[in-house]
Amino acid sequence: MDPTKYLIVNADDFGQNPGVNRGIIQAHERGVVTRASLMTRWLAAGEAALYARKHPELSVSLHFDLGEWVYRAGSWVPVYTVVSLEDKPATEQELYRQVDTFRYLVGREPTHINSHQHVQMREPVRSIALQLCDRLGIPLRKLTALSWEEKIPVRRSSG
Repeated sequence: MDPTKYLIVNADDFGQNPGVNRGIIQAHERGVVTRASLMTRWLAAGEAALYARKHPELSVSLHFDLGEWVYRAGSWVPVYTVVSLEDKPATEQELYRQVDTFRYLVGREPTHINSHQHVQMREPVRSIALQLCDRLGIPLRKLTALSWEEKIPVRRSSG
């Protein structure tokens, strides 16, 4: 057994806006962030993907974005929805579209898949995403065992 210890720090919401991108890039360049999860639907996704292409040492996964909810006055209310989570065909089409967009932007497959606000834990997203990940041979965070084949040693910041 390898006695070396590894720390993997994953930053979600890469591509959501320029400020998030700056924070993730800065944390990566200082040796803190080793992986980022890209949201392909947002305007800053192209900027994030360009950075990922130029820095292949940053492992990049797909952060499915099907909507966002906030808790107000005792219940969850939508801030926005991409598709109805009860509409399985629309959900499946949207998940595959985001995978295709990821490939186009980043130029490679995602290292794993997760989702904004952990929506991958709900059906039908769960079943669709598990099937998709199985086809791609990659894990779905929190639902399949993560096999980190590309172990990244802990780096210490010089600053």
